[in-house]
Amino acid sequence: MINLLNNAIKFSNENITNFQFSTRNKYQSYSVGIYCSTLELAQSFSTLIESKNYTGSLSVYRTFLENYVDLKNLKNDQKYTDQLDYDNLSNLKKDLTSAKSGNPFLKPIAKYADQKIPELTTNIKALKSSMVVKPLRIRGKFENANMQNEYLGLYPKLCSESHCSVNAILDRHFSLDIEKDIVEVVVNSKDTRDDFNYYLCNMAHQLMDAGALLCDILEDNRVNIYLSERYLIQKAVEEKYI
Repeated sequence: MINLLNNAIKFSNENITNFQFSTRNKYQSYSVGIYCSTLELAQSFSTLIESKNYTGSLSVYRTFLENYVDLKNLKNDQKYTDQLDYDNLSNLKKDLTSAKSGNPFLKPIAKYADQKIPELTTNIKALKSSMVVKPLRIRGKFENANMQNEYLGLYPKLCSESHCSVNAILDRHFSLDIEKDIVEVVVNSKDTRDDFNYYLCNMAHQLMDAGALLCDILEDNRVNIYLSERYLIQKAVEEKYI
């Protein structure tokens, strides 16, 4: 299944330079930027799986999925740019507030806090009051993209890996040898590539869908080419597993 993802990445890289958009158009620019991130994250995921560095790969997939959700939401509503702006301004305010409080990791930006925090507070308030859909948390973003099942069924596993939950640690590093009746500690030897086929198939399909979404957003007539590639991936998966 790694070939499915690698072929999707190759196709995407071959076609990405042909997209036409205006850098002065926030909607188009955000969409292109997010799509580029999905492509680069897919490449990172593929590299980790091919090199058998499995730990961390699902954290990459989590970020990929969050970008895919944002792109779907942008396709559904141009005003979703407000959500992205709200998140960005809120995070900037948090950083500056923490810097002002003496966080040593944010010391270089502390000098901007007194000036910028009031400006950000005003801008956040104005943006929030103008938003038709009030600011969304991550679950709301998935639901808004009609991806409730992914949020409830796939996303928790990705988060568990990202946060190194007890289940993730046990799955990675402890193996039960029934014959010897012992538990062995393992490093870089428990997982196999086949364990990640589910994620490889999903990511390949979603990457092609992301390309189709961007075509719709930019009114690019190659949308059917991306949809055809997505269909071929779906058929290949069905032939192997159904």
